[in-house]
Amino acid sequence: MEIEHEILDKINSTYGEDSQLILKAFEFAKQKHEGQKREDGQEYIVHPYQTAKILIGMNADVVSVVCGLLHDCLEDTECTEKEIINQFGQEVANILVGCSKVELIKQARLNNPDENEPLRKMFLCISKDARVAFVKLADRLDNMRNLAVKLRVKQIKIAQETLDIYVPIAERLGMSKLKRELENLCFMYLLPVEYQETQRVMEENYKKREKIIVDISDSIKELAKKHNVEKIRVQSRIKSNFSIFKKQQKKGKDGIYDIVAHRVIVEEVKDCYTMLGAILDKWKPVEGRFKDYIAHPKENFYRSLHITVLYPTDEGEIPFEVQIRTEEMHNYCEYGMAAHWIYKEVGSKLTSGYESNQKMLELKKNSEQKSVEDNAEEFMEIIKSGFYANKIFVFTPKMNVVELVSGSNPIDLAYAIHSGVGNKCVGAKVNGKMVPIDTELKSADVVEIITSATSKGPSKDWLKIVKMNASREKINAFFKKEMREENIKKGKLILDQAAKTKGYTLSSLLNDDWMDQFLDKSCLSTMEEVYAAIGHGSLASEKVINKLISLYEKANKKQELQINKEFTGDRRTKAAEISGLDGIMTKLAKCCNPVPGDKIVGYISRGRGITIHRSDCPVLKALEKDRLMEIDWGEKLSDSSYVAVIKIIAKNSPSTLASISNKLVENKINISYIYSDKNKEGDAIYTFGIEVNGKQQLSEFINKLHVLPEIYDIER
Repeated sequence: MEIEHEILDKINSTYGEDSQLILKAFEFAKQKHEGQKREDGQEYIVHPYQTAKILIGMNADVVSVVCGLLHDCLEDTECTEKEIINQFGQEVANILVGCSKVELIKQARLNNPDENEPLRKMFLCISKDARVAFVKLADRLDNMRNLAVKLRVKQIKIAQETLDIYVPIAERLGMSKLKRELENLCFMYLLPVEYQETQRVMEENYKKREKIIVDISDSIKELAKKHNVEKIRVQSRIKSNFSIFKKQQKKGKDGIYDIVAHRVIVEEVKDCYTMLGAILDKWKPVEGRFKDYIAHPKENFYRSLHITVLYPTDEGEIPFEVQIRTEEMHNYCEYGMAAHWIYKEVGSKLTSGYESNQKMLELKKNSEQKSVEDNAEEFMEIIKSGFYANKIFVFTPKMNVVELVSGSNPIDLAYAIHSGVGNKCVGAKVNGKMVPIDTELKSADVVEIITSATSKGPSKDWLKIVKMNASREKINAFFKKEMREENIKKGKLILDQAAKTKGYTLSSLLNDDWMDQFLDKSCLSTMEEVYAAIGHGSLASEKVINKLISLYEKANKKQELQINKEFTGDRRTKAAEISGLDGIMTKLAKCCNPVPGDKIVGYISRGRGITIHRSDCPVLKALEKDRLMEIDWGEKLSDSSYVAVIKIIAKNSPSTLASISNKLVENKINISYIYSDKNKEGDAIYTFGIEVNGKQQLSEFINKLHVLPEIYDIER
């Protein structure tokens, strides 16, 4: 096979001296693929040649065309990366390696058929140089053009993959012309009946309105003359079958009129707005169908004015769409990012219209001083920003795609897969080679996590190595849970030593008289949890011991008064008269504040009688089970009062507290104490200690509070 004369002429006229590099690449690829055949029996070199033709048609730079010719050499021949570097340079080799990595997406899709978004992200992430994407899209387009030779099952598989992965990428890169052809080819193979029907509908509509289409085009040209717009081209392009099919799905066949898009292509931006005004003067606009993508470019930097107006006919008004743009905008609309590496235009300033996008403006300022390669990489970073930021995508050995943050290492991947994998991780292989577990991963790496059943778990040093917060949280969770027993022992020793340093014994500070108060304020349920937190390092022993000493000293100063209150005249002693326990010292637990009517249990304290808890008190879980006993309330308690604690979540308003106070007065209930706070939503949290004669009175009062509109929730 030889290069066609017209293509050879195009190469020579467009690429000048660099055309020799393209011819060299053609001969090199031809030699490497010698003896290989396509499924239709043609020489294999036909495919790289057609891929390069597509890139030449886009006026892509010489490196892109060379890579189009060589893109299968590393994968399908004995050619090595070193050989490519020696013959064509590092820049070409880098792009070809990127193209090879993109091929891994095909394997990943087998395991992730419904997860297209991660695969699209991976495609862009692998394509560090935008020209990797250009070559792979041109490669895919030629394959789709020759899909007829494949078996039906393969046609469907390849067409669906193209529609799910490659079409959105082409759209993201602004390559409208290539996107339209790919869409139509996918449509033709995936829904052949619907494709033919749509084609028939379009042809019928076009024939009906052919004269109108010509008249609109002529009228626009006349408007340009009238308004002194000298350089103008008007194109009437039939919209793609696929786009019409999608509209039919929404509006039905009878609702499709605008099968033709009229493009008005002018020289300068000001001419765009001049033509917009002229068209609006001549035809009535359709409400809500004007878009100014010049002032506000699309995310992929597409720019144009879109307006739908009404053409009057005897049958009624027919809507038609007009797109107005400059030559440069049109070039970009057709070829997207590829338009910015047009040969001979490298380094030239981008014209006005990008100024509304700061990133594009920065690229415009810097493009003159940068090489094509630098600009290609910078452009790819711009297009990826907003699509995803600071992400990498790696493969597992089963070709599942895992999304990680930039800088992540195998430990992060292990924990992203599962906590159990992370906890048992002892090593990793990246692309088949053993690596240190802190090795920074890159997109498209195939990473195998090596685990061991005998692993004792993660090292605390990993907390400094991992890059993902989720990994750090899972490592901390391991030490908090799996090392609980060890942390309890360690924490108790630390706390005991802290007590001795202060001149106390730990046992003297751990007194039941104030332990409930201490645990409530520490937000922990048991001393075991306190020890574990100290052993883990999440709770300072100094803070704990100082609080215990404070409670100890406060209790000792009031010891005599406390004894009198507990066992002679205090209402809480009377309130604790328990059936069958006459003469035994009892007291009500402060952690749950039981009142008559609650189900209760007793806890036999060492030398201090029985502490009475509600049977649902969470503190009971930490107490010794053999010291618990079943008890009931006494009978002569009607004259006694008990402090019950309720937490009210309510609207944060001065009137709320007033409403609650009124209810207290109405029900003749005294307040023992009140605390107020706010939650993160800004709601008020009131904690009331109130005196009641039993559970029935308490329940009746709570029910009356629930009626108040300011009250959101009440907990006991």
